[in-house]
This record gives sequence, C-alpha cells and structure tokens, in this order.
Amino acid sequence: MATALRGLMPDSASIYDCIIIGGGPAGLTCAIFLGRYRRRVLLCDNGKPRNYASRAIHGFIGQHNIDPAELRRRGREEAIDAGVEVCDCTVSKIERDGDAFCVTTSAGTMRTRRVVLAYGVRDLVPDIPHLTDFYPGSIYHCPDCDGYEVTGKRVGVIGHGKRVIGLALKLRQWSDDITIFVNGKPREFTKEQTSKALAEGIDIKDEPVIALTGNGDQVAHAVLETGERVEVGALFFSIGTLRSCTLAEDLGCQVFEDQPCIAVDDYKQTTIEGVYAIGDLAPGSQLAVTSAADGAVAAIAINKSLLPPSRLV
Repeated sequence: MATALRGLMPDSASIYDCIIIGGGPAGLTCAIFLGRYRRRVLLCDNGKPRNYASRAIHGFIGQHNIDPAELRRRGREEAIDAGVEVCDCTVSKIERDGDAFCVTTSAGTMRTRRVVLAYGVRDLVPDIPHLTDFYPGSIYHCPDCDGYEVTGKRVGVIGHGKRVIGLALKLRQWSDDITIFVNGKPREFTKEQTSKALAEGIDIKDEPVIALTGNGDQVAHAVLETGERVEVGALFFSIGTLRSCTLAEDLGCQVFEDQPCIAVDDYKQTTIEGVYAIGDLAPGSQLAVTSAADGAVAAIAINKSLLPPSRLV
C-alpha cells in the first residue's frame, strides 16, 4: 500500500480545494480526476473498506478478478502521481466555516472548499457460528457482483426481511437449487412474497442455523437446530447495511431512514451545498464500477463549481 503522503502530514495552515473521505473506488476515482484538474486534494482513508474480505472484484472492465486491495493500491499510486495527497487517518468531524469546511481528523484539522463523502457502508453479518470461516470463499452478499460465480451450485440465502425474497428470486438466474434460511427470526415477508418464492421452487427453512460445515473456506452444509444438514455450495446473506459513520447526519445532510443512502442530486451533491456523497452512500447499484463512475461525476461537478465566473459560459 502506498505510504500516506509519502511520509508527509496534511497541511493545516492553508486550504484544500477538496477533501475526500474514503479511499475505495469512488473516492480514489474522484481524487484522480480532481488531481488531473490540478486541484489541491486530500484523500483521507482509514483503511477499513467494505470489501476487505473479498477475493476479487467482478464486472469492472479490464480488471476482472482483480484483488480489491490491489485495485486500491493502484488507485492510490495513480492519485499520488496526479498530485493528490493521501493520508491514512480517520475523520471525526466536519463543520461549516464560512464558505469552507473544517475537517477534523486523527492527523489534524484541515480546511477545504469542498467535501466528498465516500466512506461507504458496512454489512450486518448473520449471527451464525463459524460463518466468517467461509468468508469470502463461498459466502457473499451481492448477487450482481458474485451471482455468476455460483452458477449451478446449491445456494443458501440467509435473511428474514422482504429483501431476502428478492435476493433469492434474483439468484434463480444462476441456480435451480435455492434455500432461504430465516435463522429463527420472525418472517418479515408477506404471504404473497412467500408464494412467489415457493412457485420458483425456493425452499424456506425457519429453524435457527447453529453451525456451518465445510472444507477450508468452502461451505458444504448449513446445520439447523433440528439436526437437519442442508447441503449448500454457497451462501448469500441479506440482513441489512449501515452507513460506516454519522458524518453526513452530523453535518445536516438529508439521509434516508430506511436505507443507508444520502440524498444527492444528479451531480452527487447532497442537500448541504459543497458536500458530495458517492459510491455506496449514493442511491443506486452498489458496485465497484458504478462507485468509480460516481467519483468521476462528482469530480467534474466539483471542478466546475470551483471555476471563477470568468471561465464559465
């Protein structure tokens, strides 16, 4: 991984054009574009990406099966080469300071004209013993990213909300053998949704899953409280996601209460002027490739917003 600022500390004495919080595909792409616009940019990254345990990124043109850490490493190098300052730190507070913002981090407090929120979300993981032993080898949460990889396998889906029905139905594109594990929780999906699942040949198990068995990181069985062992070659889960921190709420950005997204306009600006949200924080598909696209869209808008009136027509 590239070292933070190549050994330097962030500059707290002057002002940045933009501070980006989060060093995933969204934040890095935004930083690279702004750096190429010759903007003064600081990227703050605490090194805790959502896909920390994933083996590979899929569907990213020209980067199929690339390790997420390797993609971030390359992105950091490209950002630094474009003049971006990168700091391994955690941001704890953002406050309006006249026409600018004060950003408090574990490496100091800096001022900036624009802020980009790219810190993403975190997944709620099912409370099942030994589940992490098989993650990420055969346990997933995103069918758009990893559905193709389970083609023809017996697939289990863990969850009790209505989203689990949608996930199970979507996975029927790749597998004819799907089982939903409600894991001892009350069903939060309707009878109509249950009927849809059953009509597609999807089995539903209500009993708690007390163990998973397998070899290495390849899961083989889900063991129910009744003693039944259900054969599975892959597991997906749909419990929910949360924003990784409360910076957006603390700043006053409008957020969605029923999903981990922040309200943004077509240019990824939040309801707070000068603050942008991209990647998994913005509504839409939560993919590496769409996150990168968000970063580019925001960077173009930010650069334009910083231009003097004499350069605008």
